[in-house]
Amino acid sequence: MTSPAVNKWLHRTVQPEARSRLLCFPFGGGSASFYRDWQARLGPEVEVCAVQLPGREARFAEPFFTQIDELLPPLAQALSGLFDLPLHLFGYSLGAGIAHRFASYCAEHYPAARIQSLTACASSAALGNRVSASAMSDEQFLAYIHALGGLPGEVADNPGLRAIALKTLRNDFALSESIDLPTAAPVALPILAIGGDHDPSVPVDGLQAWAAKTTQPTQQQVFPGDHFFVRQNLPGVLQALRSFAAV
Repeated sequence: MTSPAVNKWLHRTVQPEARSRLLCFPFGGGSASFYRDWQARLGPEVEVCAVQLPGREARFAEPFFTQIDELLPPLAQALSGLFDLPLHLFGYSLGAGIAHRFASYCAEHYPAARIQSLTACASSAALGNRVSASAMSDEQFLAYIHALGGLPGEVADNPGLRAIALKTLRNDFALSESIDLPTAAPVALPILAIGGDHDPSVPVDGLQAWAAKTTQPTQQQVFPGDHFFVRQNLPGVLQALRSFAAV
């Protein structure tokens, strides 16, 4: 029997038989709902916990965080109840940078946290692959997001929805730029870097650069698709995650 756990930072259904947890961080403009089907797919031995950042869905009225150093303390405090089981991190694009910094923060401030691995999805750790959105006009920014495959036509064509999407994405890109992943200190976690073979923002060297973000072994796997290849390859992505993290 499962029951929902109440925490505005977290979407999860408690799994009494779980031997570990998978903590999932969203991509820019995304939310916890992206991971809503993962629990059923992964089964009761791993508890899927999806992070819900402020400014979206039920937290729409809350202000965004645009600086990682301001986000980490309340985030880690809110998630500290998960530290009683081994914890595997999964970060999608922006989420990979947050997850990496979260692991570093917990190593310093929550040494009892049992973080075991990090899967970095659709995220580059190479300095030359960084994109700054701060200088882009709205039109340029929308075109860039559309090229990644992440903005549905019905959103782009609706002024109200487009304004909401732009606000969320602009703030999330500011948060991403504050992380400065290419210069971040390495963590002591094995890392799996996965990407799409037609992702314009994450070339192969961007995946390979994750080897410098850890003192532990790294693995790399490429799937067919663009920045949102997970949507078309979910069974394969979850199998790669299972093989890597043993969840």
